[in-house]
Amino acid sequence: MSDIPLHYRTAYQWTGESAAGDIHIDGPAVLPVGTPHDAERYSPEHLLVVAAETCLANYVLLIAEMSKLDVKDYRSTAEGELIKEDKVGYRFKRILLRPELTVEASNESQAQRILKKAHDLCLIARSLNCPVDMEPVVKTG
Repeated sequence: MSDIPLHYRTAYQWTGESAAGDIHIDGPAVLPVGTPHDAERYSPEHLLVVAAETCLANYVLLIAEMSKLDVKDYRSTAEGELIKEDKVGYRFKRILLRPELTVEASNESQAQRILKKAHDLCLIARSLNCPVDMEPVVKTG
């Protein structure tokens, strides 16, 4: 595996309507963004929560592969909770990640260790100013 890029470029283009815009990143499809009130577009708040959720998943799957753990299934949900502070406005109070990892019955403790290590290593979670908590579930099957 090669080193990850150390620099990331994005481009935002306002559509001319309300707060709607498009994010352009070389390669992937255009990502429609807007406000939390725009059901047709992704809000920055959703993108922050999904960044933390996806980062954890990437680390879990990478560490599992390096550890030779056979992952049968991985899925997760995530929630971001905002609070309103006087004179400052809204900020994230907490992000809660709920990963669910399915492995063979004999590998449950290894899966728990991998989830913990991935959570500790996650670049996005370590970079945020709010706690990123995890409620992991390990299933067998």
